[in-house]
Amino acid sequence: MNPSVFILALLAFVVGTAELVIAGILDGISRDLQISLGSAGLLMTVYALVYALGAPVLISLTSHIERRKLLVTSLVVFAGANLLSAASGSFLLLMASRIIVASSCSIIVVLAITLAAAMVTEDQRGRAIGMIFSGIVASLVLGVPLGTLVGVQWGWRMTFFLLTAVTILIIPVVRSKLRQLPGAPAAPLRKKMGATLDKESVFAHLASLLQMTGQFTIFTYISPFLAQTMDLDPVTISMVLLVYGVGGIFGAWLGGWSTDKLSAQKTFLTFLPLHAIAVLALPASTISLTSLLALMMLWCVFNMAPGPAIQKYLIEQTHSSASVQLGINTSAIQLGVAFGSFIGAGVMDHFSPQTNAYVGGVVILLAMLSGLASSRLRQSRMSGVAP
Repeated sequence: MNPSVFILALLAFVVGTAELVIAGILDGISRDLQISLGSAGLLMTVYALVYALGAPVLISLTSHIERRKLLVTSLVVFAGANLLSAASGSFLLLMASRIIVASSCSIIVVLAITLAAAMVTEDQRGRAIGMIFSGIVASLVLGVPLGTLVGVQWGWRMTFFLLTAVTILIIPVVRSKLRQLPGAPAAPLRKKMGATLDKESVFAHLASLLQMTGQFTIFTYISPFLAQTMDLDPVTISMVLLVYGVGGIFGAWLGGWSTDKLSAQKTFLTFLPLHAIAVLALPASTISLTSLLALMMLWCVFNMAPGPAIQKYLIEQTHSSASVQLGINTSAIQLGVAFGSFIGAGVMDHFSPQTNAYVGGVVILLAMLSGLASSRLRQSRMSGVAP
């Protein structure tokens, strides 16, 4: 594997931490800025919306810029925005800084995937993309607890100072170690976006959206689910989530490896139904802590494995506009997170906690059907037969 891919995975770890760590320091922000927890929680909601809606547009508008230059510029903006977050004396200023962070992160993640895929041979592309996904998962397993600990010990502002310092240290490494990669020819935004939205791609993006919707229908509320169904204490729940995260790191690698050894289509069509089965089996696994831990690890393995496959599948679809495709797919994933959390909230208010797992599993099965539709459309196109 090209060593540059590990640098890009580190970037994914840092920006993933910047997105998710806010959940661990909400209490401190609420007290310091004298706002309610609900208002502080809007920092996460607005971040996700800006990320989801901004990614394809920003990537399209900047697609003509040389990739390394754009990445360095985005990292400078990211570092500056986190520094602004640390210095914010009001909620509005903090919100504005988070909007800038979200915008820069949406570019950085897509560029990390694009560059990783471009820096390796075809037979390593899936694993390179999987490495970026592993960096994002590692931010959940390691980055968020570390950032939360810093925030608890030295205040939430220090968490943002730390993110700024790490980014500043990474920028010269990116400039010296990553090779240049030209952007795409300049073209109107509507033309760039339209070129990526053929039926094959739309169904692939829909598969990502539905998979994440089903996933976060249950995962957003996994702590109350475990507390109510198994009477687990917070320490035990943290251990369960750690096991879950380790499974995710392995799942990202497995998905990349399978994509390279089999194919992108076979990989996501195999792991999407396995993901659905794992979610549907979650209530049954609560009979013991051992069975729960085993299921949680498999759940995150199957959750992460389709991602690298779908991303490589989209790159294969339109090489010339790969970054735009990945930007749209990133938006689909973020919207799935938002939709799943919303659906899960409604289910939790009216039904038992187990119902969230059943609803989530069914939605993921719909993702499998969408992926199957995209695959069949591609097969028809390749064979020259009308679908």
